[in-house]
Amino acid sequence: MALIKADIIMARQGIELYKSNEIKEVKNQAAYHLQQAAEKMIKIQIYRSGVPYENKSLYVHNLKVLIHYAELLDFGVRIPDFIRKNALIISDWEASSRYDIHFTIKITSLEKCYKEVTSWYDELSGTGIK
Repeated sequence: MALIKADIIMARQGIELYKSNEIKEVKNQAAYHLQQAAEKMIKIQIYRSGVPYENKSLYVHNLKVLIHYAELLDFGVRIPDFIRKNALIISDWEASSRYDIHFTIKITSLEKCYKEVTSWYDELSGTGIK
């Protein structure tokens, strides 16, 4: 959870820095960290579930694939509706935000995702996942 918290902090700092200085690349890095936080929150639930899983099935960054795999494991994975509905878009942030010089994202979209990811983190923390 500490790595997830670090991604959330980095995203928040990137959003704040973008809003004060409008450095596009910082905004893009915030998108990357939000994708990473979402990916890790799915994976930590799988790790902590106690059900058998295949490590190779977790070697992906695609949230839709990870959500599907977690649901197949049938342990009651918690995924916010916002993340489910936007899984493919957020998944794209993992690479595009770092390597595509034409990548762009609205700050309002980042802020919405940040709010959802932060709430999700708080919910998982409240269930005792550490």
